[in-house]
Amino acid sequence: MTTLSRPAYSLAWRFAAAAVLLRLAYTLLTQVYTLMGPSPYLDRLRESYMQPPVLAPLLANLASTLLIVGLAAWGSTRQWLTRHDTSTVDQPGRFLGVFLALQALYTLCLTSGVAVTQTAMVTSLIKSGSLLEEWFGLGVTGRFIVMNLLIRMITIPLEILGIWLAVHISAWTAAPAGPAGSPVMTRRNVAWICGLTVMIWQTSVSIMLGAYMQMHALGAGWAEHALGYWLLPIVLLALSTLVCLNVLPRGLERPTLGRAVALGSLAFWFAQASGVGLGLVVLKSMTWDQLAWAAESQAATGLALLFYGALLALGCVIGVRMLYRKPVDGPAR
Repeated sequence: MTTLSRPAYSLAWRFAAAAVLLRLAYTLLTQVYTLMGPSPYLDRLRESYMQPPVLAPLLANLASTLLIVGLAAWGSTRQWLTRHDTSTVDQPGRFLGVFLALQALYTLCLTSGVAVTQTAMVTSLIKSGSLLEEWFGLGVTGRFIVMNLLIRMITIPLEILGIWLAVHISAWTAAPAGPAGSPVMTRRNVAWICGLTVMIWQTSVSIMLGAYMQMHALGAGWAEHALGYWLLPIVLLALSTLVCLNVLPRGLERPTLGRAVALGSLAFWFAQASGVGLGLVVLKSMTWDQLAWAAESQAATGLALLFYGALLALGCVIGVRMLYRKPVDGPAR
């Protein structure tokens, strides 16, 4: 084996690290241009970037995007190597170089497309008399939340699809080499991918709801923002990963990246849908005095978070039963 030919797990990690660094560099250049560009409000803009309501969700969104890119690159590379039953490629440097070029081009196209789409959605969904107002009776804040959530729900699958396409197109420049055999995805890999998917979705939802919550908590500082944008997603990552490790079958049927991401997405949105439905039932059964107490009580907030965690754990169990129903013979991993 040459110094350039690496095992499958090493090559996958190299692709993930390179994809993350490229996306980080792109984001930093964009932010630097924003802060250094010509604007009469440049000083005020720079000052706002140091405030918790701006910097906390900005960092959370950056971390979420980098996780998506790294996870997609790692999983797509391992999936390609596994399908070709190889642990090395003959031209890993060229393989990686073409991948980065394609990723850079796709990232530019995606971010530009999202900006154009967001502008179009603002004019069609946010304006008075739009479908969101007429059909669902949503106010301006509700329409903004729905619009941003729709954009995020479209962007996340497109990010994953773009990385997957970049890996498979760049693979045309390389060929399997070395001994046959590639490490398959294990239960631990699937559990971590599920947990990271939950974390990505939770960060996105926290950012969507953050602007609305800040309107009602003007005195919130770094501690409150860190709890909502950073700590809560990390806690849910640990919870969902631990639950999946305990409920996934020992021998997995087709342990692919897509199925693991689907498991995390199913668990998260099950928790959202059931939580909102049960929450509405509880709210309708409470008196005004009880609602006022719940709004001011930290115990009520803690109880709601515990209930939310239980729903997420239940979503993981249901998702495993739906997506991994038939265990296959194999070593426990």
